[in-house]
Amino acid sequence: MFRSRHRRGFTLIELLVVIAVIAVLVALLLPAVQQARERARSIQCMNNLKQLGLALHNYESTHSVFPPSFVRQEDLNPPPPPPLSDVLRYRSHWTGYHLLLPYIGQAGLHGQYDFEGTWLSSMSNSNDRDHWLLNRTVIDGLMCPSTPHKTNQVGETGVPGSSLHWMSGAVTDYAFCHGMDILKALPGSAEASCPGGLRHYWDSWPASTRGAFGYNSTCRLSNLTDGGSHTFFMGEKAGARLTFGAGTGTSPRAKVEYPWAMAAVLYFAATGTSAGDTVWLAGPFASTRDIRLPDCPDDSPSLGIPYPMNPQPVQVPVTGDERSLYSFQSHHAQGAWFLMGDGGTKFISETIDQSVYEALSTIAGNETVSEAEL
Repeated sequence: MFRSRHRRGFTLIELLVVIAVIAVLVALLLPAVQQARERARSIQCMNNLKQLGLALHNYESTHSVFPPSFVRQEDLNPPPPPPLSDVLRYRSHWTGYHLLLPYIGQAGLHGQYDFEGTWLSSMSNSNDRDHWLLNRTVIDGLMCPSTPHKTNQVGETGVPGSSLHWMSGAVTDYAFCHGMDILKALPGSAEASCPGGLRHYWDSWPASTRGAFGYNSTCRLSNLTDGGSHTFFMGEKAGARLTFGAGTGTSPRAKVEYPWAMAAVLYFAATGTSAGDTVWLAGPFASTRDIRLPDCPDDSPSLGIPYPMNPQPVQVPVTGDERSLYSFQSHHAQGAWFLMGDGGTKFISETIDQSVYEALSTIAGNETVSEAEL
């Protein structure tokens, strides 16, 4: 005679308890997994800056000078110059990244550029966009893996393309440090005492407030009198963090990106192939305070304001004040990574004392900064 054997299954209550336990474990583990992933992304970001540091020092070993952050033509040269009302009167063409290409594994791309060619005139001449497709080259080492870029390329691919969009390029999340001085793309209202932009060349800046980079900068190791370990060379200026719109409120509100080939220092333009991918653009440089240059007054009532790291709010109010876009910023929690002049990297807290922060951005301010203050 066979006896029936009954297998006991889970009751509904037991099943619910198991599910609840699993849910609790997942809830406990998920933040840890996310933190581990962010730590890995942060380390990769740090390594990207280390590689840029090697590139800068290899460039310096070859040329006995660090590359400028922007190569700018002499005002009114080449002739004939644009009209005085034309923003192209204050134009540049190459960024420091163009010059660093052979030192970051992009020698082939570097060789495709005509560095003796005409200066950027895409804003007025839609047929002069020979470098657009080259500028759209995505270079992974120039992007922080923590930055949620909607797209790694901005602007149009077409040549000549639409006259509404004058910039095309690939993004970067790392900026050259310009110290405590902000370069103005256009002169102030006091035209007589600030003619053109010649006074914005790096060698005309006050030595105590300039950073390692700027217009046609020629910084050498001997210029780092504050010490390389206490001088910012580059730092994070992560795209897709700030949302900006023109002060009139008529231009689109969109995320801000910083293309590595963006040679216009303070010129902002909404660019994109459609309303859905429009972004605002600014150059890959950052500074820590707006103090202007000597003999170059400006009517703004808010001169001398600092640019704190990771500015708030990230949704910039509708205003004509674009200063927050000139700051160092990141998507990491509580700070950002910086490349120092000696090739080392430091994670600097966003709560760092502003005076210490500004001192680190200059090359010859004669400030004393202790390790405890970093």
